Amino acid sequence: MKILFTGKSDFKYNRVRVLLAGLEEMSDVEVFYFPIKSRRTFDKQAFIALQNEVDFIYIPPFRHIDVRFIKRLSTKPVVFDPLISKYLTKAVDYKHFWKALTKYWLDKIPFSKCDILLADTLTHKRYFVKKFNIDAQKIAVLPIGVDTSVFHKNALQGNGDNLFHVGFYGSFVPLQGMPKIIEVAKILKNQSGIVFDIIGSGWDYKKSIKLIKKYNLQNINMMGWVNYLELNNLLNKFDVCLGIFGDSEKADSVIPNKVFHYASMGKCVISKNTPGVKEIFTHNENIVLCDNSPEKIAEQILRLKENKSEIVGIGEQAFQLITKQYNQREIAKRFVGILKKYKSDN
Repeated sequence: MKILFTGKSDFKYNRVRVLLAGLEEMSDVEVFYFPIKSRRTFDKQAFIALQNEVDFIYIPPFRHIDVRFIKRLSTKPVVFDPLISKYLTKAVDYKHFWKALTKYWLDKIPFSKCDILLADTLTHKRYFVKKFNIDAQKIAVLPIGVDTSVFHKNALQGNGDNLFHVGFYGSFVPLQGMPKIIEVAKILKNQSGIVFDIIGSGWDYKKSIKLIKKYNLQNINMMGWVNYLELNNLLNKFDVCLGIFGDSEKADSVIPNKVFHYASMGKCVISKNTPGVKEIFTHNENIVLCDNSPEKIAEQILRLKENKSEIVGIGEQAFQLITKQYNQREIAKRFVGILKKYKSDN
């Protein structure tokens, strides 16, 4: 099978990295690239000649605007992997309600025009069907998974400083609930030995810094942005890891990259109890799910701090689940299976 990856992208976002890492391990799959640097300089003849040689065309996350453009030129099935709804992200999550109509159509048009629409969870698929009236038959669920060659257990775990490190990394977008994590740190600020290691920056970063200063919190270590390839070593030092705690429908629909990454290292993860996360994970077996309040999150941190064996047990179950069923090879196999089914049905 030959697959052409195209779009205005460097194809280095985590979702695509996982998929490509798995496809590269498949001897019967060949991947081609045709990045769109600009519409003005786009070589249509070269693209058309290349797409004639492949079986499918894949457009990566966030490139909603590329779907109609590519579909006009392509004679091969177009697979769109949006990962997000622009409407759900901007109009709802970010509360930019004045953008609602524009963002709605920015989803509706590419979702309708592509031949195969990917969703990372069944919950997300149901949202696409209901909100945008998309035929459920054209939507296939492909979990994000993890590239275990990048995110894996280190021989040395923890910091070796006798502190209990509660870790988080992310881009501080609303669905992650970063201000809520700051509130958790406030509740636990007088608990000796607990420190919050926070990696990343983004939308809620300034708001989070203001809260830290307002509450005079000394138990938070803001580490800032780090290189993607440096994450593995840093995450391995966490004792427990925090997932997401946003209050929106988007937060309820996804299983974020970080949860797969934490699990592939054998970490015990605390996250919001959502329909999305429960599609793969099971509470108190391979993850700890809780009500979405700072008080409940704090309770779980304190409980786990006193139950090291539970941390190890849940982390090991998460490791076994994700590294066996959701590694890059399994995700790529699922992806190719989706394409083969489309081919046989059409």
